[in-house]
Amino acid sequence: KTMSSTTASSFFSSDTAALEREAEIQTEQPVTFEQIWNETHKKVSCGWIKQNGYKRICLQFPDDYLPHSNGISSSLTEALKAEECKVFIMADTTYGSCCVDEIAAAHVEADSIIHFGNACRSKGSRLPVLYLYPMLHLEMAELLKQLVILQPECAEREVCLYLDIGYHHYEQQTTDGEDTFHSQVRDALQSAKLQIELYPSAAEDVDNKPAEDTTAERICIFVGADNQRFANLSLTTKAAQWHIFDGAIGTLSAKNPLTAQYIRRRYYYIEKCKDAQTLGLIVATLSAVGYLDVVSRLQTMAKSRGIKTQLISVGRIIPAKLANFMEIDCFVLIGCPFNNMYNSKEYYKPIVSVFEAEMALNPAWHMKYPDAYVTDFKQLLPEGRSFLPFDEAAIPEQDVSLVSGRMRGGVVSANGAAEISSNTVATQANMSVMTTNTGLTFEDRSWQGLDPALGQTEPAQLQQGLSGIPTSYTHN
Repeated sequence: KTMSSTTASSFFSSDTAALEREAEIQTEQPVTFEQIWNETHKKVSCGWIKQNGYKRICLQFPDDYLPHSNGISSSLTEALKAEECKVFIMADTTYGSCCVDEIAAAHVEADSIIHFGNACRSKGSRLPVLYLYPMLHLEMAELLKQLVILQPECAEREVCLYLDIGYHHYEQQTTDGEDTFHSQVRDALQSAKLQIELYPSAAEDVDNKPAEDTTAERICIFVGADNQRFANLSLTTKAAQWHIFDGAIGTLSAKNPLTAQYIRRRYYYIEKCKDAQTLGLIVATLSAVGYLDVVSRLQTMAKSRGIKTQLISVGRIIPAKLANFMEIDCFVLIGCPFNNMYNSKEYYKPIVSVFEAEMALNPAWHMKYPDAYVTDFKQLLPEGRSFLPFDEAAIPEQDVSLVSGRMRGGVVSANGAAEISSNTVATQANMSVMTTNTGLTFEDRSWQGLDPALGQTEPAQLQQGLSGIPTSYTHN
């Protein structure tokens, strides 16, 4: 039968489809060239480079900044002509645009990186980094008008106002030596105490910041959009109520991130992590300090419970990549604070954060409700604020899954394998017996990859290969 064009399009694409496909862009407020590169940005960048004597500078851009990357590179190169510096453009980052891609910068032997746009500010371990944020316009009159509405709610209470990356420059505005922005916000809210902070903060500032002694009754206001940065901040900060002022459209709205549905879903994933017989530890960072310590800690806790672990590094995470690991029951994502939550239903197996894996594997968290969510895995290490020691002796010998109803647990033998004494549960509904499902192991696969056959083949002569894209190779 002749294949119709509709059916054929499901299996084939045109020669130019791969070249014309648009990149997936994170939802952010559109920016102009002047907002991400002006005289202030140029002055700061040139001063930083000249002061430290850098010669090979990488400019890292998110996808939505790429149309302006060539202009920024040319402007910076022209400004540094006397310094004989080389400027490189980095795109298509290894993990996420918010993380500094030190691996890609090492390919050109760079000695410094200038990072543009959304940034998690994770502490790097190899190269010095300068963060440049866009300078977005904020209608101060509309902001103050909306804040006045909150006066009854904020009276006699502590208020904390966070400025998103596009509005950091407003915090520095002064008139006759007085902090203009702070005084205007204070007069509009009439709160008992006002605190204004920039978000995200530098990793060094977070590490040196004392533990919070504020009460959970304070009001928090976020000047920015309802994006991943707000989700991260609102989950990790105690507050009685959150409000978002969207600077792009000038609206104020109340937001409650920790809904009952969200909490139930995350605890369901934690229970699935407890049920897992094989955990996949996805390393989504190679530059953040402490990621190797977290990997070692998770492996130790999983081994004590008789759970196997596999270390995985696949770059940017998509469902198609993780679907190749069929024997893994649950994935643990070890990434930056902005890149550790995946709720998409497209993934075949649940993905939990390091904090959720800690709650599942560490018995010290049993029956303990955290004060706030932890997105920075460094806070779970011995020097962190949310660290709880792991005691292998406190692990219960037998436990019942709240998801499947089967027994889990056992005695870990000398070789690290779990010996399950009894792992069947008879359900009361139909008295059928539930057995352990070990999943598909690597040895059971019909195809285990290419066989290198080292030393068994004759060397071949070099030949001209094919060119083009896979659907339409051409011979030269």
